[in-house]
Amino acid sequence: MTALPKRALVLAAGLGTRLRPLTQVWPKPLVPLWDVPLLEHVLRLLESWGVEEVAVNLHWRPEAIRAYLETRRGGVRVTFSQEAELLGTGGALRPLRRFFGDGPFWVVNADIAAAVDPQPFCEAFGGGHGLAAAWLEPKKGPRSVETDRRGRITCFRSPTPGVPGTFTFCGLQLVSPRLYDFLPGRPFSTLVDAYTAAMAEGLFVDGVTVPGSYWDDAGTVEALLRIHGEVKRLARRGKPGGALYRPEADRCDANATRFFCVGRDARVGRAVRGSDSVVCGTARVGDASVLRRAVVAGGRVTGRLEDTVYVPLGGLDEVSANRAVGALGWPVEETAVSCLGERGSNRSFWRLCRDARRAMLIRYSAERPENLRYAGHARLLADAGIPVPAVLADLPECGMLVLEDWEDDSLQRRMERRPGCAETWYAPVVKTLALWHRDVTRRVRECGAELEPAFDAELYAWERNLFETCLLVSRYGFDAIPAEAERELRGVADRLGRAPQVVVHRDFQSSNILFRGKRFAFIDFQGMRRGAAAYDLASLLYDPYVILSVYVRNQMVAVYGKAYPEHPEAVELFHDGAVQRLIQALGAFGRLASVGQRQFTRHIPRALESLLEAADLCGLDAVGGLAEELIARERYRCRESG
Repeated sequence: MTALPKRALVLAAGLGTRLRPLTQVWPKPLVPLWDVPLLEHVLRLLESWGVEEVAVNLHWRPEAIRAYLETRRGGVRVTFSQEAELLGTGGALRPLRRFFGDGPFWVVNADIAAAVDPQPFCEAFGGGHGLAAAWLEPKKGPRSVETDRRGRITCFRSPTPGVPGTFTFCGLQLVSPRLYDFLPGRPFSTLVDAYTAAMAEGLFVDGVTVPGSYWDDAGTVEALLRIHGEVKRLARRGKPGGALYRPEADRCDANATRFFCVGRDARVGRAVRGSDSVVCGTARVGDASVLRRAVVAGGRVTGRLEDTVYVPLGGLDEVSANRAVGALGWPVEETAVSCLGERGSNRSFWRLCRDARRAMLIRYSAERPENLRYAGHARLLADAGIPVPAVLADLPECGMLVLEDWEDDSLQRRMERRPGCAETWYAPVVKTLALWHRDVTRRVRECGAELEPAFDAELYAWERNLFETCLLVSRYGFDAIPAEAERELRGVADRLGRAPQVVVHRDFQSSNILFRGKRFAFIDFQGMRRGAAAYDLASLLYDPYVILSVYVRNQMVAVYGKAYPEHPEAVELFHDGAVQRLIQALGAFGRLASVGQRQFTRHIPRALESLLEAADLCGLDAVGGLAEELIARERYRCRESG
């Protein structure tokens, strides 16, 4: 059996993109697990194996890792390997050839949570014929590794991941220096590249599963919270992995099923309740706050925080941070920010928080002209009596807008919780839409406000092309829209184009209507333009995100007609507007799915059913037949994918 090696490489150079926004505060190896950096947990594991010298590769936020390790007291000597450009898990070995010498050595990722006995790796390695012994996990993770009956790895990228008999590569391995002979000549490479090349030459990599061990990958915020809870449960049962738990950091009882980790430098006020949450760094949480599945890593926050991550605003972008909160009069060091993700039109959304005060920061690209019009549109709408979030700061020179925060209680979310209240919530919204179409149109005509290009034959054709290219062709294998359906859709566009043109929202759907109690506000109106009122009305009432009953839909059309009797075309062309809007939405879902946002595909079946209904009510036989064919193909896809 091979003796326990004395040297190891800890891979700590990665960008940690999946763990953002926490990795905007710390490099990933320093993200805390039970108030101890992930890197520290790994080093303690290696020290328990008798490792004496560790090389750590650095790239992202290297100064923070250096500072931590240079002041650390432990049993290993640390050598730093700085990478000007990322070299990958294989390329990281190249500068360290002399460091490792002629004996086997450990290679381990810095972002795993692990408890494992090293002896099985040494036993697997001891025959002298292998290149490496790699730790495999049979239950968790992507399980993309295949092995033969002797446990030797045959494939690292299984075409059928997750099936019985596949494993996850855990990011820990015992490696022979012979691996250097198989590193690709290019600077960047992975260990899998080297292993694959060696296996093609007849060498093998042993896959090692270790019963009674613990492993997980802390690569995302969700995983990090899950691991906090797992190791607490393991500690309660006296199982491997439980040693990672620190009861002194837990504000819940050690025997409780929930956890509330508060770091030594963090502070929480009186009567704060936390469930499956972490407060770390220099964060401050105000009195009587409630946290659920939340991480607070900086700034001062107060209130109800659920399924969110707050980091110090300074970690976002110091120059932009100062400009944004300077306009609010908030100190940067006391302000926290939560990333709400990216959306269309080259925009990203961030929630700013200082104690109980909230604001919404939108960062945008001026490449989309409508982004520069949002603030002006908001003021125009507010002057017309349309409820919209107030503009708190307009900073076009740095591509930022700060708005009143209406939080996350959208009409879509309300309908998911209480669909029986549809008439109560939709009626005032529809009345306000009628006010928008009447009064905003008049104000735009009077002041000459600049809008997006109006709906015309070209724009309606663009929506048809989106539907054809991104749904019919890409998803369902059509060559083009069938000729008769194309003719009918052109007729729809022609009827909408001949209707009286009002100023429309353009994306008037349930996710863009936010509630506070009985009050509501409209958002995402930067695409305002002239068009048929039926387009907006149908966008709301035939919204694929919320399927309304025929009764409610008809009632709301009647509410609109009564609120705006001077414009009967909106009611008369309602189902034409629905057909046009639904083909646009279906095309958008197909496009979003093609760029990796697969979550939008779940709305496709409902949108197709709605398209069939609207087409039938318009007497569009060819469009209805096309919708039926697409429904059948979508059901077949679902059956085939399981």
